[in-house]
Amino acid sequence: MNHNWITENYEEIMSWAKNISKGDELAEELCHYAIETFMNHKRYNEICQREREEPNSGHCRGFILAIMRNSWIGQKSQFTRYHKAHRADLGHRKRTVTQDKFNSLLEGLEVDEYNYEEDFLIEAIEGLLEEMNLDTNGKLWYNARLFQMWIECQNYSELSRRTDIPRTSISNAVEEAKHYIVNELKNRGII
Repeated sequence: MNHNWITENYEEIMSWAKNISKGDELAEELCHYAIETFMNHKRYNEICQREREEPNSGHCRGFILAIMRNSWIGQKSQFTRYHKAHRADLGHRKRTVTQDKFNSLLEGLEVDEYNYEEDFLIEAIEGLLEEMNLDTNGKLWYNARLFQMWIECQNYSELSRRTDIPRTSISNAVEEAKHYIVNELKNRGII
C-alpha cells in the first residue's frame, strides 16, 4: 500500500476535518478516523491508483471528504456512536456516565451500512458544482447557481419569483447543469 497521498495532504485533510466539524474539538479525531477508514476500505488501492493516473481529478479528496461528512453528520455512524454521542452525554451537565452504561446505550443503536459509492458520487457532484462556480465569466457559473437554488427549492415558479429570472430560463439552466454534470462524471470515469 502506498500512503503518499495521505502523507502529502495531511495538513489539508486536517483542515477539511476542521471545516466539516466547524472547528469542533473532535476535528482531529474526525481526521484520523477518516484516514483510517479510507486506508482500510476495500477500494483504497483502486482509488489511489486512479489518483496517480489522474492527479487533478480529486478521487482521493472526494472519497475522504465523503467519509468525513457522513461520519460527522450521520446520526448512526460509527464515529458519532463512539465520539460525539459519548461527549454529548457528558456535555455541560457534568453528568458522569459509567463505561457500562455507555456500552449499554451503544448496543441499542442500529448500524446502517455505509454506502461509499453513493457518497463518492455526491462528493464528485459537489466538486463539479464548485468548479462550475469558479467560471465567473461563463455560463457554467449561472447554471450552477440556479441548479443549487433548484436543489433547495424544486419549484421553478417560486425560484422565478425569488430571482426575477423567467421560469423557462431557470428550467433551461437547471437542465443544462444536469447534462453538464452527467457528461463530466462520464468523462472522468466516475459513472
